[in-house]
Amino acid sequence: MDISQLLCVLLLLCGYIKHNYAATKVFYEFHIREPSTERNETAVLNTPNNNETEVKPNLIITGKHTSSVLLDSKDENSPNSVYTETAFYTADENGYHVTYNVSIQPAVLDPQLNGVTLKVIVG
Repeated sequence: MDISQLLCVLLLLCGYIKHNYAATKVFYEFHIREPSTERNETAVLNTPNNNETEVKPNLIITGKHTSSVLLDSKDENSPNSVYTETAFYTADENGYHVTYNVSIQPAVLDPQLNGVTLKVIVG
C-alpha cells in the first residue's frame, strides 16, 4: 500500500466520522467538585429516529447534586454525624422532576491522623 492509497483511506474514514448518524447530541456536560458539595449535569438533544421532518428534537437535562455537612454531637460520648443530601433531577418536555435522598451516618475519622499522632511525627 503506497502513500496515496493510505491517504485516500484516511480521507474516507475522516469523511465518514464527520457525518453524525447518532440520534443524540450532547450539548454540555460539567462536573463541579468542592469540599462539601458535588454537582454533575448533562444536556442532551435527543432527535427521534424516524423520517418525519417536522418532529421537534427533545432537550433533556439530567443531573445530580450532592452536599454534605458534618454535624457535631450533643455530648462527648456520641460520635459526630454526617448529613448528606443528594438530589437527582431531570428537565424535559414533561417538566422538572427532582428526587431527594437524605441520610445521616456516623462520621468515620481516621484514628491514625489525630492531633497527637501528628505532633509525634513532626516532633
